[in-house]
Amino acid sequence: MSKLAYEVAIVGSGLAGIAAACKLAEYGVKVVVMDENIHIGGQFLRRCPTTRKASFTDVMDLMRKKGFKLITLAKEKNVAIMNRTKVLAISDQNELLVEDNEKKISTIRPQIILLATGARERFLPFKGWTLPGVFSTGAIQSLVKSFGVLPSREIFVGGSGPFLFTVAWELLQQRGRVMSIIEQKHLMDSLPPSGLLFFNASRFLQSACQIARIVFARVPVRYATKIVEARGRYRLEQVVTSKVDRLGRAVPGTEKIYSSEALAVGHGFTPNIELAQVAGCEIESDTTKGGWVVRVDQTLETSVENVFAAGEITGIGGAPKSLNEGNIAALSILRRLGKEVEKSVFSRHQKKRERLLCFARYFNSLHMSSDEIIKAIPDETLICRCENVTIKEINMAIQQGHNTLGALRKALRIGMGNCQGRICTPIVRDLIHIHAKATKEEDNEILPASTRIPVKPLAIKSLLD
Repeated sequence: MSKLAYEVAIVGSGLAGIAAACKLAEYGVKVVVMDENIHIGGQFLRRCPTTRKASFTDVMDLMRKKGFKLITLAKEKNVAIMNRTKVLAISDQNELLVEDNEKKISTIRPQIILLATGARERFLPFKGWTLPGVFSTGAIQSLVKSFGVLPSREIFVGGSGPFLFTVAWELLQQRGRVMSIIEQKHLMDSLPPSGLLFFNASRFLQSACQIARIVFARVPVRYATKIVEARGRYRLEQVVTSKVDRLGRAVPGTEKIYSSEALAVGHGFTPNIELAQVAGCEIESDTTKGGWVVRVDQTLETSVENVFAAGEITGIGGAPKSLNEGNIAALSILRRLGKEVEKSVFSRHQKKRERLLCFARYFNSLHMSSDEIIKAIPDETLICRCENVTIKEINMAIQQGHNTLGALRKALRIGMGNCQGRICTPIVRDLIHIHAKATKEEDNEILPASTRIPVKPLAIKSLLD
């Protein structure tokens, strides 16, 4: 097992991680960026291998342009990049255990660690959601951006939130045909407060351009409608939708059936906090931030000394927030290392962060699911697809006293499959919360799922070196 020495180790190469790396490199700090993907940049900066001409929306996407410039800058400044690298654990001495390209295990013991591990998609299961042909919106985006591949020439996009429109726009750019956008929220509930428009003008203008492209392509947008079932014998064949009331419950008699070979579904995002948990960082639950997040102070330092966090891991807020927090974290780390940083620069970034957090609260409100929506999920619906556990089995186990994530794991093996609970845990936590309210046990603290090392699966051959 080899040991590597750096002043700062950054886990995650999305906007937050790469922005921090570039800022630190400007001051001559020896920094390494680790990411398990082939290319750095995260999901937001995946490149699409297309030869199409840039559209007006592409030109307006200033944030993506900044991101690509940062990637180029990081290479020019010789920032150490370890792609295809998994961080498996962080010890109480802030030593990182990493697996390099499934070949060898090594340790890194930097002075300071920055966690920028991003987020993953949140799922709201429905009957038939595990059928082949049903994709997450993130999976569709990865196919389109990384390979220019469409899962089908015709595709439905459904769920909740503005990301549906982004994915639909990207499908249209690749000459796909979006049959419909099925938005669970009511139109009036999706409109932003007027105060947000001024400080986020470029973001809303870009969204307006995407919507204009969708309207021009005559894609029907069905608000206050949700997907209630995906049907098919061996793969997706039909999508069943229904109108919903103000609480998100299906309105009887409004069901419609559409033939389809592909369906993209998304209901927002949840932060990747597992590595922070292993490191001992304090976490908190805040629905306005996207669920369980890492608690940080004004400098973005966590409860563990010399461990900082930036980007979606501190709260879902999009690319501008990640870029801003990457810069704040870098400036805070520079101060910790004894470098001189102008107070005015630091203050400017912090003021901007406050405005971005206001947008984040609005963004996350678009993905909140009421208790009635969760209760309406049919009994036979699979929740844990790895272990084939239905919502009925989970509810029965909770009623029998297994009312914690740990107890449900022991009783039903939830979270012990291939995904290690990354897909099912958020919805299971909602079910526990609903039961607690129904039985007036809300005072009982609902904790996140426990995390053990290694945080990610590793190859056995890596241990043989």
